[in-house]
Amino acid sequence: MLAFAVIGGIGLLLLIMSMTLGEIFDLFDGIISATAVGAAATLFGAAGAIVLLNDGPLLLAYIAGALLGAIGIVGVALLARKMASISDAQPHEVIGLLGVATTDINNIIGKVQLNHPDEINQRLAFSSSPIEQGTPIAVVAVVGDRIRVASTSELNGV
Repeated sequence: MLAFAVIGGIGLLLLIMSMTLGEIFDLFDGIISATAVGAAATLFGAAGAIVLLNDGPLLLAYIAGALLGAIGIVGVALLARKMASISDAQPHEVIGLLGVATTDINNIIGKVQLNHPDEINQRLAFSSSPIEQGTPIAVVAVVGDRIRVASTSELNGV
């Protein structure tokens, strides 16, 4: 029982460290990483302890722990690969995109929603002239993590 508690505790500590500090090690393209090993060790320890606490045989505790540990390491590796492929999206040009002001925009702050398949979140924006909520806008520049926008009627000279 003590062995399962120690292995599970070390796995949990490794998992917490890798989640807060970033990956400590990453081998074989993410298959063996600190997160995967930590999750596997935590599942191994928990499964073994649960079997032993329910008066199961020691052999069953090792089998259950090994099985859940293997499922854990494979599951985390597959999820890490999926997340990596999602974040590998090709960058797109923001300048010239059209959208709508979702808040009032001034020379300091505002928010817009852009019309592009990859633009699912609102962006922080500012404008040299005030723009009211609901006004169609176009992106004219990227400044740091914000975008400078202008109303489409202003750009068209109306």
